[in-house]
Amino acid sequence: MMKVWMRVGGVAFALLILSPTAGPRAIEAQGPAGRLPLQPGSTEDQIVAPFMEGWYANEDGTYSFSFGYLNLNQDVVEIPLGENNFIEPVEFDGMQPTTFHPGRNRGVFAITIPNALGEQDFWWTLRHANGQITRVPGRIGAIAYQLDWIPRPHGSVPPRVSFDADGDEGRGPPGIVAERTVTASVGSPVTLSVNARDISERDPDDFRFWEGIPINVVWSKHQGPVGGEVEFTRHESTTVQESDDDDAPAPNTIQVSEGAGMAHVYATFSASGEYLLRVQADIFNAPDSGTQDQCCWTNGYVRVTVGP
Repeated sequence: MMKVWMRVGGVAFALLILSPTAGPRAIEAQGPAGRLPLQPGSTEDQIVAPFMEGWYANEDGTYSFSFGYLNLNQDVVEIPLGENNFIEPVEFDGMQPTTFHPGRNRGVFAITIPNALGEQDFWWTLRHANGQITRVPGRIGAIAYQLDWIPRPHGSVPPRVSFDADGDEGRGPPGIVAERTVTASVGSPVTLSVNARDISERDPDDFRFWEGIPINVVWSKHQGPVGGEVEFTRHESTTVQESDDDDAPAPNTIQVSEGAGMAHVYATFSASGEYLLRVQADIFNAPDSGTQDQCCWTNGYVRVTVGP
C-alpha cells in the first residue's frame, strides 16, 4: 500500500493506492527498464484516482457526497461497474462513472445518504489493469470539506436542470436523473433535450451582468459498454456564431445565451447496450463560478437503451 498526500483547500488529504506487490517489484513498476529515478512516468497504463470533493448538509437532514476523479492517462479509460468499480455499502453503488475522461474531472456524481448513516464511511474503489487499487472514502465531519448551497460573492448558485416542462429540477453534483429511458438504434441519431435555467441574483448595476450569464450545456458518456462510442452532433436549433479561430464550441457543447431555455443535441451510438449519459449545465462564465470553487454546475443524467 502506498499513501500519497495531496493538499486540497489547505488540508492534507491522503489517497490510498493499493498494490498486490511490494518491495523491488513496486519500484520496477514505476516505469520501463532504464528510466531515470526522476524521469516523468509514462502517460500510458496510469491510474484513475477517485476523489471526494466534499460533502453537503442538505436542508432535509440528508447528506450528499460529491465525487470526481483524476485520469492520469491521455486517453479515455473504461472500468465497468462490478468488482473493479464499486461503492460500499452496495445499496449506494451504481451512479459512478465507467467512462473516465482524461484529466481532473470534478463533481461528476454524488450519493445522498440519510441522516442516520451520517457517521458511516462510504468507499469508492477502482481496480486497475496494472494491478493497482485506488479508493477514497465519503465521510462527513471535516469542516474543510463541507460544501454549501449559499450564493457566491456575485450571487451565483448552481443552475436548475430538468427534463420535463413541469418536472422536478436538480441542482449541483447530485443533479437529477431523467424519469424516461430513451431508446435508440446503433448508427441512428436520437435527440436529447434538457432544460436549464440560472436563478442567480446579481447586482443589476454591475456592467459585467448587463447581458446576462449564458449557461453552458455539455454532454458526455458517463456509463456504457466498453468500446461503445457516443458521437454528439449539433442540433439545427443550436445557433453557432461564426469564428475564424479554433475556439468554436464542440458539438457536445450548447450555450443557452439567455440564461434559461431548452438545449438539444443529437447522439449516435456505435454499439448496442445500456448507456447513462451525463449533461453538465454550468455558469463558469461568471467571475464567481468554477470547478475550483466547487460551484456552479448541475448534473443531469439520461439512460439510453441502444438496440442493433
